[in-house]
Amino acid sequence: MKKLHVIVMVFFSTSMLIVGQTSGAKKEYSVVPNSRPGLINITELNVGIGLYEINVDYSLQQFNFYSILGIGIAKNLTAGIGIGYSLYNGRRALFPLFADFRYFTHIGKTRVFVFGDSGILLNSAKNVSGTMIFVNPGIGMVLPISDNLSVGFGAGLFTQFRQDYDHDSFIIIKNGMIYSFNSKKN
Repeated sequence: MKKLHVIVMVFFSTSMLIVGQTSGAKKEYSVVPNSRPGLINITELNVGIGLYEINVDYSLQQFNFYSILGIGIAKNLTAGIGIGYSLYNGRRALFPLFADFRYFTHIGKTRVFVFGDSGILLNSAKNVSGTMIFVNPGIGMVLPISDNLSVGFGAGLFTQFRQDYDHDSFIIIKNGMIYSFNSKKN
């Protein structure tokens, strides 16, 4: 169990180091780096507050750390696969493996996106909840920091389905960084 935690943390630390590699030249920032097809990395910290029934395991609150490797499949559409670490009620951990889709557009001068995540929550502990599936639709906005780096903020409804055919829902607040591996060429 401890080895898995260490492997996940090394993976995320490496992702953050790769994102931090930029040149020192002053650049004019693009609106958002992933408006064109190419490879992207999304690293997110999410906080969720449970809704409705919060007295069962994995239903009160959650803290998530995700890393998503995606590719622009159309001008404003990205698709990727993600892995993460989810901590529930401050003590129980699950490991999400999921697909992530985002569509970016403009509303005035603001760059916004609609996202949809769906996947499985792998459980490393022996308990009654077992492995669960989840869906997470929502909306957000993106602010550019540099030519290849942006920060994103969003909110969504995270719903997980347990093996007993019941479900838990959370309001999720997403904060993250989006790094595009494309270099802007004029």
